[in-house]
Amino acid sequence: MNRAWWLGLVLLWACSGEVDPTTTTITVTTSGSTTAEAESEFLRRIDSIGDLPVTVYAPPSVGPYPVVVLFHGGGWFGGAPLSTAPLAEFLASEGIVVFNSTYRTQTGGYPESFDDVACAVRYARANASNYTSAEGPVILAGHSAGAHLASVVALAGDEFGNGCPVEETATVDRFIGLAGPYDPTLYRQVLPAFFGTRFENDPGPWEAGSAYSYLGDNPGLEILLMHGEADELVPISSTRLFADALAEAGYRVEMAAVAKAHHQDLRDPSVVGDAVVRFVSQ
Repeated sequence: MNRAWWLGLVLLWACSGEVDPTTTTITVTTSGSTTAEAESEFLRRIDSIGDLPVTVYAPPSVGPYPVVVLFHGGGWFGGAPLSTAPLAEFLASEGIVVFNSTYRTQTGGYPESFDDVACAVRYARANASNYTSAEGPVILAGHSAGAHLASVVALAGDEFGNGCPVEETATVDRFIGLAGPYDPTLYRQVLPAFFGTRFENDPGPWEAGSAYSYLGDNPGLEILLMHGEADELVPISSTRLFADALAEAGYRVEMAAVAKAHHQDLRDPSVVGDAVVRFVSQ
């Protein structure tokens, strides 16, 4: 069996589930470390951006909080925001407003899935004042395939968002990539359906859907890349190469290799939570 094809099937792993469409205040006991626990409250509010759900996790009262727009993984064709909900909950308990978002998967691809990410950023900007008194920063974050999509939009900004009903900018101040496969051309046997063509036949969509094509755009972007050293699905070299390219292009980029961490660990607040909070709150 071809290894790239097998990898694509494995990356289709996804969590699914439903949540009660209400606004609730929840007390959580969680931690971004393995030795300390923190008990706090957060607000959860469920809304939608067009046909796509978004759940906002925020401190229970308005304050000067940064904003994170967060995206799940799932191999581009699957996944659900439920998989990143624990991280969103932890960040909210630490004084961060999180728009836990999604994008078209089975009905998406290029450029629709990227448009959905950009539209979610615009939605977050338009609604942030309901949860924070601060004017920024706005941080775009993603895990796995969500990191790939988010990296493109973080660099390209308003290049995407066609059809979005929200008239705001999709430009962000910072980007967090968690176990991301940043070069889609490495998955040429997995992603023809996503890009609508084989790379050999028409490389245009593949290049337009690669963060490497936007190096130099949004020059003030600050970046945190995290990857597990034991990642069995996406090799850590993907992140190392991307970090090198970003640094060469003049970006302020920090890369963290997480010892013994596997692919799905990079969305776990006990593994990445403290580092994300430090980067978001700096």
